[in-house]
Amino acid sequence: MIRAVFFDLGKVLLDFDWEAVCKNAGTWCDADPVRMVRWIATSNHTQDYESGRLTSHQFFEHAREALGFRGRFEDFAELWSDIFTEIPETIALVRQLKGRVPLALLSNTNEMHIDWVMGRWDFMRLFDDLVLSFREGCAKPEPEIYRRALAKMAVKPAEAFFVDDRPENVAGALAVGMDAVPFTDAGALRAALVARGVLPRV
Repeated sequence: MIRAVFFDLGKVLLDFDWEAVCKNAGTWCDADPVRMVRWIATSNHTQDYESGRLTSHQFFEHAREALGFRGRFEDFAELWSDIFTEIPETIALVRQLKGRVPLALLSNTNEMHIDWVMGRWDFMRLFDDLVLSFREGCAKPEPEIYRRALAKMAVKPAEAFFVDDRPENVAGALAVGMDAVPFTDAGALRAALVARGVLPRV
């Protein structure tokens, strides 16, 4: 029996587009768009920020040096964070699940992004707990973050259902004994929840 449902955030509940950073960065940065995307995708500083090893201001200083950013921290925070758009069909599923089963967010993310999202989307308050990589000091697909998520929700692995768009994160959940599926679309996710008795058949 499923006693808790865990959602990933990016590409499941909110879509995001790093190209948006590049399109809006011309006023602030010396770096060309290709260099910016490469830095975001491959920099150890980005990984360290999402794992809680850098504060937001420390990350900003690294980005300012690497990309030639000329604005203030507040300017960078908006540029860095204004990349999200909602996936309404999946958010509707969260609303349907509320009250039927405890809900948690399990996301590799950073402080600037979560502050931005919390300030703009009220569905985030439907979750009973937020398990975030930068707060936990570990990230998916490391086993430790799944164990912490299970402990926070006080459920056994077999009682937990998890959805994530990245196959390696789904595999990480399965490896600790959770039930997990890759996200493709809200319809397939609903079918998976119905099959497990979490949502009723329509």
